Order: sequence, then C-alpha cells, then structure tokens
Amino acid sequence: MKKYNISLTLLFLLLWGFSWAQETTKAVEKRESAVQLSFYKKADQTKTARVKVTAKNEHNKYMPVANAHVNVYALNNKAEELIGSGVTPVDGQVVIDLPKTLPLDADLKFTLIAKLENDLAFEDAKDQGSFREANLTVIVNPADTTRTVTVKATQTDKDGKEKPIANATINFYVQRFFGTMPAAEDKSATTDETGTGTFTLPRDIKGDTAGNIVIVAKIEDNDTYGNIDSKVAAPMGIQLAVDKNPFPRALWEPRAPAPLVITISIIFTCIWCIYFTLFYTIIKMSRDKNPPTPTGKPPYGLAYEEWVKE
Repeated sequence: MKKYNISLTLLFLLLWGFSWAQETTKAVEKRESAVQLSFYKKADQTKTARVKVTAKNEHNKYMPVANAHVNVYALNNKAEELIGSGVTPVDGQVVIDLPKTLPLDADLKFTLIAKLENDLAFEDAKDQGSFREANLTVIVNPADTTRTVTVKATQTDKDGKEKPIANATINFYVQRFFGTMPAAEDKSATTDETGTGTFTLPRDIKGDTAGNIVIVAKIEDNDTYGNIDSKVAAPMGIQLAVDKNPFPRALWEPRAPAPLVITISIIFTCIWCIYFTLFYTIIKMSRDKNPPTPTGKPPYGLAYEEWVKE
C-alpha cells in the first residue's frame, strides 16, 4: 500500500511538472518579427532614423506592433555604437534622433543598424543600411513668369568640396496645414550632370492672403542618400481672398440673424415669467390655506380659542 501511494505521488508530480513546463513554454513563446530602417535628413539639417517593426499575427500576416523596444547603432570601424533607443507606438514606427556627425567609412558612407533585441514578446530582428549625406537647395525667382523652381543636389567629396549628384529623382510638394501635397500630377524632375533639376509650378495653387506658398523638394527612398528634403517660401500662389465679414449672420452660419435671436429671447422670457408667476401663486395659496398659529397671550377678556380664530 505504501509503494502504491509513493507511485501515485510520483505520477502526480510528473504530470504537474509536464503541465507547468507546457504553460511556461507557451508564456515565453515569442512572435516572429521584422524590422525596416529608413534614414531622413530634414530641411533644418537634423537627421533621424525611422524604424518600423512588424510581427506575425494569428493569421500568419505581418502587422505593425506597439511596445517593441528598438535600438539604433552606428558602425564605427566594424564596432557597433549605440546612438539611440525607442519604443514603437500603435503604428509600429518609432523616430530616433541621430547626432549631427556620424562615423564614415572610406567611401564617405555611414552605416546604421536597427535592432529589435532582448524583447519578451518578439523575436530578435535587425535591418541595416549605408547612406551618404547629401544636400538639396531650392531656388525660386518670384519675378519669373514661367514659375520655374530649380533644385540643386550636391554631396561632399573627400576634399570637402561640393560635388553635383546626377540622375537623382526629385519630387516636388506644397506645404499644407496637415502635411504636404503633390505640386502637380507629374511632380518629379531628374537632375542633370550639374546636379540641377527644374520643375514648372502650376498656376492654380492657392496660397495665403499674400499669395505665399511653401515649396518642398524631396529625395525619397534613395538607396544611397535615403530621404532628404528642402523647402522655400515664395509668393507664387493664388492670393486668398479675404472675406470682409468672415462670420455673417444667417440660418446656415454659426451666428443666427439678429431678428431671430430677439424673437426667441422674447418667447423664452415670457415662458419663464409664466413659470415664476405660477410658482408664486402656488406658494401664496399654500400659505393662505394654513395661516400661522399666533404666539403669546390673548388680550384681556378674550378667550384663547376666539383669539386664534381672529
């Protein structure tokens, strides 16, 4: 009997250990993930790395994920130097600021490495890219009736001199309140041997009250230069007409006509006056129905009951 109990105990412990191991394995199971790295240089010369993290869902499809911890490294003499970290938001894309100067190799390129590593929910993943720094300069002549926009793309050589970039595709946009919109249906231009590209601005682009617009030129998703943009403001748009009365009084406007406001105010005033009159009448009737009991002593020679009635 004793051996039988020991055997049952050992069997129970074995089954419990197997079940616990399965639950632990299931809890630490990580999702297969992928990382995508992009380099951006803005018009104010600041540099950023944009890292997008995706992972497989229950349908075996890669979808953006949040709360993924990402590290960005710069390659310096084959050694990885950590230059920034971040956590992805809901859209799975985190933007990490880069230093002004980055270590360069013999070809004047810098190498960035984005890693998703040591994360409890996702498998390790990485992406890297080598880029060369470039500059864009936008030139406009407001007096030019042809409305030509000129862009010059250059890069710095080993001697520190500016060298033109040929055969680079430049896309042109117009800055708006919520972002940029294409300047035209065919918004692209290609630089020539001198690194110069030209674009004719359409005449139907609306500007502000002075006709000013912000023209944005971009190199986008280039294998060598990444993403670069430059912008300039110029009075080359249609002047926005200023309405003398931006808030007119009308039934379809936020401000109603004055006669309508006065009429409704009189009606509501009369209604509230009726309410107050009814309240006052009800209170007065209740007081007359139950007059207050006099206090003190009745006059000499007058019974108390008769004094109360009076």
